[in-house]
Amino acid sequence: MPAAFVTGGTGFVGWHVANALLAEGWSVRALARGGPLRRTGLDELSVDVVPGDLSASAMSATSATSATSEVDRALRDCSAVVHCAGLVKARSLADYRAVNVLGTERLLGAAAKACPTAVFVYVSSQSAGGPARDGRPVAEGDPARPVSDYGRSKLEGERAVARGWSGPWIVLRPGVLYGARDRGLLTYFRMAARGVLPVPAAHSRVQIGSVEQAALGIARAAGRPDLAGRIGFLCDPDPIAVADLARQVAQAMDRRVRFVEVPDVLVRLAGILETLREAVTRESRPFNADKARELLAGDWLCDPAPMRRDLDLPEPTPLEDGLRKTAAWYRKNGWIPA
Repeated sequence: MPAAFVTGGTGFVGWHVANALLAEGWSVRALARGGPLRRTGLDELSVDVVPGDLSASAMSATSATSATSEVDRALRDCSAVVHCAGLVKARSLADYRAVNVLGTERLLGAAAKACPTAVFVYVSSQSAGGPARDGRPVAEGDPARPVSDYGRSKLEGERAVARGWSGPWIVLRPGVLYGARDRGLLTYFRMAARGVLPVPAAHSRVQIGSVEQAALGIARAAGRPDLAGRIGFLCDPDPIAVADLARQVAQAMDRRVRFVEVPDVLVRLAGILETLREAVTRESRPFNADKARELLAGDWLCDPAPMRRDLDLPEPTPLEDGLRKTAAWYRKNGWIPA
């Protein structure tokens, strides 16, 4: 049974990737900050939990005994390294780079010594490619044009992989994902439960997808060295307007909801205020000026067809069904009112 080393297994996407790898016949070694005694979702999966993290302090602490460190031992003889860990909210580009770029480089260095021929799968983001070009979806091979610090840091992470991995590597850029364990759209579901949904950038179109299908694609990429050098997208092929997405969320909640369109100027103002709040508290917020730039960048469209075809992904889950399933999981686990 081939072994895969997975980072970010305690996170939303990483947990589902670990689960998908198991289903595809891999043994999984999942990196978890705090180690096996810390309760995480990984305790629900048959994975080997590897205590540690990719921070500079952690890696330097083990540098003197790297041959016997937990991370190095776990990487040894792996056929795939799947890097899902990443920072999705931060106060500055420097903070994003500290994790999304430097953390990636540290993992590349450790893996190059322990399993240099492994397939390295880097889970990036649609943000690295940037929004649509005059209404045209971004395709594989198009020049990347990120509009946010987050997107720039993920693009730099991609380039670190291309530059630093001598074996086969694949970069996958998921779009907006939803599903069980997601704390991103959770806020929207909670607002719908209260009966009011703000709708910013109402007419902008986005491409989303179920996390289960994206995770399946990532897991299958781990066993595809023939796809080396590819940078592709993972999401549903059909876009949806933000206003229509809001209505779908309301329907999934079986609630009468009042929709409030938010003018662009107020979105920008809210982003500025949250950025000022970050400066005062020195804590990152889910929304700030950087996130506002992404939200107001127009249509977020890409072409996932080539990667969907080459990874032999099944037909996407109908959005209505997927959102209802997500709402049911939230209720069952107490994340939203029953």
